[in-house]
Amino acid sequence: MGSGRARVAGPPGWWTPARPFREVMLALAATPGPLPAVTAGRLAAGCDPVALLRPQSPEPASVAARLDALGLRFVLPRDPGWPLAAAPPDPPCAWLFVAGPLPPSPEIAVAVVGGRRASPLRLAAARSLGAGLANAGRCVVSGGAAGVDAAAHAGALDAGGRTVAVLGCGLDVAYPRINAELFRRILAEGGTLLGEHPPGAQPRPANFIPRNRLIAALAAAVVVVEAGARSGSLATARAAGARGAGRVLAVPGAPWDLGAHGCNDLIREGATLVRCLDDVLDELGVGAAGTAGELARRPWPPGTSRAARAMLGLLIDGGVVGPSRLADLTGLPAATAASAMVELELAGFVRRIPSGVQAVALPLDE
Repeated sequence: MGSGRARVAGPPGWWTPARPFREVMLALAATPGPLPAVTAGRLAAGCDPVALLRPQSPEPASVAARLDALGLRFVLPRDPGWPLAAAPPDPPCAWLFVAGPLPPSPEIAVAVVGGRRASPLRLAAARSLGAGLANAGRCVVSGGAAGVDAAAHAGALDAGGRTVAVLGCGLDVAYPRINAELFRRILAEGGTLLGEHPPGAQPRPANFIPRNRLIAALAAAVVVVEAGARSGSLATARAAGARGAGRVLAVPGAPWDLGAHGCNDLIREGATLVRCLDDVLDELGVGAAGTAGELARRPWPPGTSRAARAMLGLLIDGGVVGPSRLADLTGLPAATAASAMVELELAGFVRRIPSGVQAVALPLDE
């Protein structure tokens, strides 16, 4: 038989009854063990946080020193500006680690989410929606993942707007690595990184579904740009719908488009169909910002194609022109003209009506 003694469970040696609540919570947040959402559920059920500490729970001063060195803050629900007060997630959230300013009220934020392997067209849609929402004064929330998330964040930044990335790992862990520069840009341009996981926490697969409930709670609406049948983006959308006040919108696709299966299912379940930016703004009750005559003025999204610019030039008088006539007037191949039309729709410059295509916004002077 071994001679070692079994370790006795209980609070760490540094704990005393005089320790402030914040210090206990900071140590608990940095304690390896259950997912933060699981711990938050136990706390919400009335469990004493001291009872959840472990012998190996770190001394609060050492955790606080590391946060200071990394430029991070530890925020609790009782603190001023707690961003989840208006729409608490389910399961609840007991703490947040934050880099940058606290997120704005969910009333002025929209989540744009989708898959990591989205098609180029859906990535362009996400970037265009991110830019359009930022131009309309909305903060863009997403999960910091590759693909649609990164495109939505970048679109908001390109438009000079604000974006919030909710991470499923420590804020000092660049995951995915390809987004390391994006995360630096978010902070440099006034955006926010946040999450429940302490510094150094690695991106375990189990972290991401709970992360999605925070994305939904930080926004008045969730726009799903791409989602397969079992996509994590569906969890974000359904978390928003379960709150009652959260709006769910989805970009549709053809039945054979694997990336549209989840979006189409959401629409069948009652989500708002998104054809263009104005569909999102209409759902939020937001009018187009800035007008010139009858039409709004918007900046061109970064990377707008020459074909799209040429096509919009034929619609500046507000008249209605049939799609085939537009293709003839521009001299574009049918496939190129169709792609340019989708580009303009998603950017909120045109709308389709039964009689043809009509401009609803004009580009700002370049």
